[in-house]
Parts: sequence; structure tokens; C-alpha cells
Amino acid sequence: MENIRSVNKTLFLPVCSFGILISGSIIQGALNAKPSKPNFLVLISDDQRWDQVSYPGNQIIPELKTPNLDKLASRGVYFTNAFVTSPISAVSRASIMTGRYAGSHGMNHFNTPLKEEVLSNTYPALLKKAGYRTGILGKWGMGMAGTEKIFDVCNAWADQGVYFLNSDTGKIHNSEWLAIKAREFLGSGKSDQPFCLTVCYKAPHHPYQPDIRDSTLFEDINIPKRKSDTPEAYTAMSGRVMENSLNRWCYFDERKDEKTRNAFEKNFLRCVAGLDRSVGKLMDALHELKLDENTVVIFLSDNGYIWGEHGLGGKWILYEESIRIPMIIKWPGMPEKFKGKLLQQLALNIDIAPTILDMAGIKVPEIMNGKSLVPIINHPESDFRKDFFMEHIGIIKAEYPIPDSYGIRTKDWKYIHYVNVEPEVEEMYNLGSDPMEMKNLIDNKNFIHVKNDLVNRYKNYMKSINSLAY
Repeated sequence: MENIRSVNKTLFLPVCSFGILISGSIIQGALNAKPSKPNFLVLISDDQRWDQVSYPGNQIIPELKTPNLDKLASRGVYFTNAFVTSPISAVSRASIMTGRYAGSHGMNHFNTPLKEEVLSNTYPALLKKAGYRTGILGKWGMGMAGTEKIFDVCNAWADQGVYFLNSDTGKIHNSEWLAIKAREFLGSGKSDQPFCLTVCYKAPHHPYQPDIRDSTLFEDINIPKRKSDTPEAYTAMSGRVMENSLNRWCYFDERKDEKTRNAFEKNFLRCVAGLDRSVGKLMDALHELKLDENTVVIFLSDNGYIWGEHGLGGKWILYEESIRIPMIIKWPGMPEKFKGKLLQQLALNIDIAPTILDMAGIKVPEIMNGKSLVPIINHPESDFRKDFFMEHIGIIKAEYPIPDSYGIRTKDWKYIHYVNVEPEVEEMYNLGSDPMEMKNLIDNKNFIHVKNDLVNRYKNYMKSINSLAY
């Protein structure tokens, strides 16, 4: 694969506040000259879908520019087919930390802490045990119980948090605050102790409040409706599955008229712009503190977001807009020939934890469902995985219930199974010919062999995950 692109409210009180060798020939060789283990800086955005980074060139509107993320990607690798296995932020963040599917780690709602045996096998816990200085900033999104044992510095919270926080200079945006706090962490460590800092952004999550510096961006831009934002696309689905769902409610809340849709979409992208500026400040801090040459930087989102596609909003369900995310990894000593590569293999949020541990020379626990991405970073043309399992379960006691769903996605096909409806509903899409998932082929006899294969794989995943459940 060729190098395709290179791009020259009131004060919120945090819930908590307290204060190597790498596998793979190329990464191993790059670090042999280093006396210390690699540092890690993990950046997690919130609800940012795959087409809201400009580096690959397929951004949601051409006017959206993310120069700092683009620069990071040009110095690392960008995964064009990156996904989350559960498209809801709290659960996905648990999967990022644990390397496990939701059905395995057992955390399915905000404010619910990870069980002790699960928390003790997260990447921060295992790095701390190996001598790393660990830190967490921003939206942890889960119950905080036990975090004091795995983080040396914790300035994070279990709920959504707010967009504006107090500082010595007045109110500042969450993304700016995170850049300041991250620099404080980076500048306060010991030179002989490696670190892992995880920075959890609120942006661009609801209520979509941008930094004042970005408040006029896209003001004169017309953002067209998505091609599948039509009544026909909605009625093509089984209406009784989504009719009273939170996804349908979000659609009308965010798109009740053009003025509302316009404000939602532009403020969303303005929050992306502020997040991008924050990332740039963190990269500058690494350089100024002379930490960039030995720090692995990982950027990803916790899930995507539906912008009216299928007549829906929100996330939670298993369509592409909800599960597909941006993902970038930059590592020390990366060969020039690999910089800026667009990798097409299926990469997942549950791959982050095993990748970090692999790079740090720490044994990856067998309980992890994800796989280290080091092999494809070292060998970009190699095969990696054929499919992955998806799930969104347990969030049904709500005013607008979200139907439970499971599924499987391959490179070209997707199977979705809604399980808490009567009768149960199945969907199957040929992503190669129908990337917007408009034609449900579940009852098409010409593809019965594909359906049978997907269903068998799906059942095997269900058995495997249940056997590893917490």
C-alpha cells in the first residue's frame, strides 16, 4: 500500500483527584537504542465518526479540516476500517481499557464500576504494575471505584461532565482544559519512569458547545442532508423496531427543522475543530518536553454518531455511522516508508489494550478479546482478522427504549439481530455494493449461503464470549 497522503455551566468537580521492550521486528529495532520503555499517550474523543477527520480525504464535508490530527496521521498510520464493538461511550471506553467485549467485561451503563478482577487486567493497571506512572483525565464514563489503585494521577469523572470549566483565567473549554492538565502531567514525571496518560475528551458529544474561538466556523457553509436521510430509508426498516426508540427521538430532536439541524451539525463540527487544536497542543508539549521520540500516541473515538441516516439519530445501534471511527497510531522510530500509511485491515477499540501491552513488552492476558495491532503495523500488507462481533445490550429501561442488538461484520457483509422484540428481527447487508445499508437481504434466497455463514459465525462468537464473561 502506498503512502497516500502527507499533510504538511459552573465549575465541575472531578470525582477523583490524586495524585521496555516491544514485540515485532521493526518496533523492537526502533527501541533497542532507547534505554527506557516507551511512553503512551492515549487520546479518546466522544461520538466522533470516521468521516470527521480530514486526513483520508473523505470527510463529511470538504470544509472540515483537522490539521493536527492529519499531521499525527502523516507521522503514524491511519486505520480506515476501525470500529467499536459496542457503540455507546461508557461501554466502549470500558472495552478500550479492558480489551474485551461488553459481554465479557460486564459493564453496560454509566456510573457502573468495572469489577475488581476486570479492572485489575486493564492496560492502565498492568502498566502501573510494571512500573509505569499512570494518569487519567476527563470523561472516564464508568464508576470510579478502584481507580485510585490503578492511576497515580486521576482528574476524571464518571458522568458526562461539562463543556466549560473554571481556571485561573476564567471559564475555558473542556478540550483546552484537557490540554493544560495533560501538559502538567507530562511535565511533572521522572525522567527514568515511563508513563501512560489517557485523555478522555467530551467533544464532540451533546450538548455540542464549541469553544468561542470556533463559534463562527462553517457559518456560511451549507451542509447537505445525508443521502439516506429519507422517509423511504426509514420505512425500509422494520418500523416496529425503531418507531419508539431513542434513535428515532434523537432524529426529531436534532432535525425537527432546518434551523435545528443546521445548529446541531455545525456546532458538532466546531467541537471537532476545538478537539483538533487541543491535540496539536499535546503534540507540541511532547516535542517541547523532549518526550516525542519515545512516546506512542494513539487516537480514536469511543463510537460514531448517526446524522439522520436511516431516519435516525444518536448511536447505540449497529449501522456503520454508529460503529465506525477514526483511529491513528504513531510510535517511536517509525520507518519513513510506513509514515502516513492508510491501513485497511479491520481494527477495533478492543485492540488498543493488547496493542499497548504488546508494545510495552507485557504479556497480554488471555481474557482479552482484542488483538495486538503490532503485526499489521510492522507488516501493513498482512491479513489480520476476517470479522468481528458487535453488541448493544441492557439499555432498555428508558422512556424511549433502545432495542438490544447483536451482530457480526466482515469486510463485505453485516448481519444484525434484534433480540428483545417480538418477533425477533434480522438484517443483512452487502457492504461492498450497499455501503449505506439500504437493502436488507436477509430474506433474499440468492444469498442464503451468506446468511448461513454469518449466522454460524455469530453463534460461535456468542458462545465464546459467554464462556469468558466476568
